[in-house]
Amino acid sequence: MAEEAASILKMSDAVIAACTLIGPILAVQAQKWIEGYREKRDRRFNIFRTLMATRAANLTAAHVEAINAVPIDFYGDKPIIDAWEEYFEHLTKSTEVDALWGQRRIDLFTKLLAAIGQRVGYAFSAAQMNRIYFPNAHGRMEEDANAIRVGMAALFKGDFHLPLAIKSIPVDPATAELQMTLHRKMNASYEDDGSLRVRITEATGD
Repeated sequence: MAEEAASILKMSDAVIAACTLIGPILAVQAQKWIEGYREKRDRRFNIFRTLMATRAANLTAAHVEAINAVPIDFYGDKPIIDAWEEYFEHLTKSTEVDALWGQRRIDLFTKLLAAIGQRVGYAFSAAQMNRIYFPNAHGRMEEDANAIRVGMAALFKGDFHLPLAIKSIPVDPATAELQMTLHRKMNASYEDDGSLRVRITEATGD
């Protein structure tokens, strides 16, 4: 009986010793897992926040970067990846950009945004996501910036030339009078038929 009790005590001592050694290791691993989970959650939230904030300006660098980060930070999340692939295919495979294409893009983007929002804890409706504040002045600024970009690219490629219209040339009054005098003398030197008037005089000897 005493031997059995001693054996149990030795086993308990061994378990305590093992827990003492393994406990800190497990705690460190658990802390790393928690930190990794938080980082992944934060990246996913930042993607959603960026897409929501830039949904009216889908050509900005921040928006494009967030779209490209979706398959990385939502890897293995089938509903989101499927929605992303459908949206990506529409953006890259379509050859004609018109009103129908634009509306389809908005529908697919809203579908992707809703899937991401649901995953990060924001259940916005389609109407809420389509409610965007975008001042008309910003729209005109984007149109002007795009026109400048296209025009400058065409100019540098030689496909476009700057129109020149000379409205006035500053002239010195004295120079202008001299030019007019010369012009009158030249007119007097020619006949009406364009032949040069020549006058021959006799040479006088000394």
